[in-house]
Amino acid sequence: MHRIGLLLALLCSLVTGCSEQRPSHQGSYFPLTPDMRWTYRVTTEVAGRVETREFVTYNSEPETLKGLPHSVRVTSEGTRYYLRNVDEGIYRNGKRTIVESEVRMDSDPHWVLKRPYQTGTSWSNLTYPYVLRRISPYEQTLTRGSALKMAYQISQLDAQVDVPAGHFEQCLLVEGEAQLTLYADGREGYQDIEINTREWYAPGVGLVKLVREEPMSGLVFSGGKVVFELIGFEH
Repeated sequence: MHRIGLLLALLCSLVTGCSEQRPSHQGSYFPLTPDMRWTYRVTTEVAGRVETREFVTYNSEPETLKGLPHSVRVTSEGTRYYLRNVDEGIYRNGKRTIVESEVRMDSDPHWVLKRPYQTGTSWSNLTYPYVLRRISPYEQTLTRGSALKMAYQISQLDAQVDVPAGHFEQCLLVEGEAQLTLYADGREGYQDIEINTREWYAPGVGLVKLVREEPMSGLVFSGGKVVFELIGFEH
């Protein structure tokens, strides 16, 4: 998901740690209640450069698509994601960018979280490089031609994490792994890049931190890391 209001002071009524909020049901690891809003600090490290920006996302009113109710999550860039909360978990069923007049439905469910919320629960999604890019003889980000399948698994139910919004406990930790093969250059030949993702979900809050690592350092391609950290949460 791509995402203004920096909260200089985080009030207890707006942001609380996981240990202070108990979910009423398991779905609250990814709340879909309308008008909830999240602000993240996004730090990107690639090719020796570090960039920081803010990303905002909020829940809009539900909409009906193909006769089924969908929750709608909107980003600060205007992209709308259409989500279903079913017995098997929460999945994205379509999206619409600011320049599109109609929703593009996903051919297969793009899972956000799968139930049961217990260690070992696993799923997979198609994904794309976040930061891997060509740096020579010109700079270019890798695009959808570099699609790969990432395998996800719930690895912890009681993880702790610190972000600008506070200290969170009893969080769901989801870890993902994928491999991308790139032709680096004539000397290095093909290289396998291990791509890893870690995502922390707090009960009653949702995603509080995401770390995506795409390590690579070469003459033609360079990788790096992107980190999402929650700085503000309103409900």
